[in-house]
Amino acid sequence: MNRPIRTLSVREQGAWMRHHHPNFNTTVTGRLLRSVGSLQPTPTSRSYAVIIFYQAGEQPGAFVPGLLPRTDAERIPHTYGPDRPCLFYPPGREWRSDMTIATTIVPWLSLWLYYYEIWLATGSWQGGGVDHEPKSEKVDVSHT
Repeated sequence: MNRPIRTLSVREQGAWMRHHHPNFNTTVTGRLLRSVGSLQPTPTSRSYAVIIFYQAGEQPGAFVPGLLPRTDAERIPHTYGPDRPCLFYPPGREWRSDMTIATTIVPWLSLWLYYYEIWLATGSWQGGGVDHEPKSEKVDVSHT
């Protein structure tokens, strides 16, 4: 029997982030969650500053400022823009509102960074996924 999905509130998502990732600075303002921290995908990786955001009723996402393509003419694979990794395929319902961002988006972002580093070194994206063009969307998370 399928049980109905219980959407976690933005406050609940914030509580899960603070519990699982106390090193992140997580704030909830109204319907917006903003969590700032750093991730290091492997012990030999660099540490990446990351911003995770979530607005009630929307899909969560992340920014990783300072990501660099291999060449000026090459786009970073599986991104919505130069600093916005694509962590899941929305039409595939890989992330649902009953999932915690702390136990899905954060590990998925760390794994994406791992594959990004492999791509930087080899030029081959090993992380799988669905090929897509970047979206021209603007998300403002600076006001929180």
